[in-house]
Amino acid sequence: MIKKVSINFRPDDRKSLNLVKELAHFFEGRSVIPMLPDYDNVLEDEKLSPYIAHPDDYAKTPDLIVVIGGDGTFLRAARDFAEIGKPIFGINKGRLGFLTEFDPDEAFTHLSRVLNGEYLATDRTMLEVIHMRLGAELGRNVYFNDAVISKGAFSRPIKLHLEIDGHFLNSYLGDGIIVATATGSTAYSLSAGGPIIFPTIPDVYIINPVCPHMMGIRPMIVPLDSVLTARVMSDFEFLLLTIDGQEAIRIEGEDQVIFRKSEKLVRVVNHPGHNYYEILREKLGWGKNLQK
Repeated sequence: MIKKVSINFRPDDRKSLNLVKELAHFFEGRSVIPMLPDYDNVLEDEKLSPYIAHPDDYAKTPDLIVVIGGDGTFLRAARDFAEIGKPIFGINKGRLGFLTEFDPDEAFTHLSRVLNGEYLATDRTMLEVIHMRLGAELGRNVYFNDAVISKGAFSRPIKLHLEIDGHFLNSYLGDGIIVATATGSTAYSLSAGGPIIFPTIPDVYIINPVCPHMMGIRPMIVPLDSVLTARVMSDFEFLLLTIDGQEAIRIEGEDQVIFRKSEKLVRVVNHPGHNYYEILREKLGWGKNLQK
């Protein structure tokens, strides 16, 4: 039973405040507690301050998360709420909307069904990335789409040494590497020539070199239980490890970056009138030039 809902949106997205207000009143009218993030300077003008929740309550106690925005907003919410594993309902206010499947004008109809338990949510896998230097762990992150090792502003290629489950895989020069989940297969990896994977496939991820200087290097799909270790062999400064295109971590030569399965999952509420192939056709423009 859904008793509390966290409503998530960007603090600079003032255009969505009317929708936030409508959602708060909608849930309140159905005896569900709406919780807003601590954006007091943004919400005060719209008289939404009473709905601001304590950060721990907002992050840890909702039974449902409603995300307003584009896929980037959804990605951040997926990481922020990964610990509790509750369903996420995405309302699209962005451009593509692979993850935010519901349009604003239909959201309330579908949310009524969700509150009645009439919905389908699919589990999506996440990956964990661990940054190591001289045998010491410097940090770890979970991600929903992709993590990228890149050369930053350098024009020279970087050299990477790759191992899977402790076995040498390859060494190559290039602009970097993308390690993407099945959900992330339609993001940066797709632009870099990677395959599309149905996002609910639970047991694989993608290793996709970016502009390798060897023709034989191609993207790979590997089992989710495989542990990938990438060692940076180029002695450059300001190399970057980017998480879901939103968080950038500086890495250095001889650092190790370990990619492995996360035990956390993202539960995505699916639109009952859509299927993934329809989303691909719409978002990627397939077949439009053949339509009469």
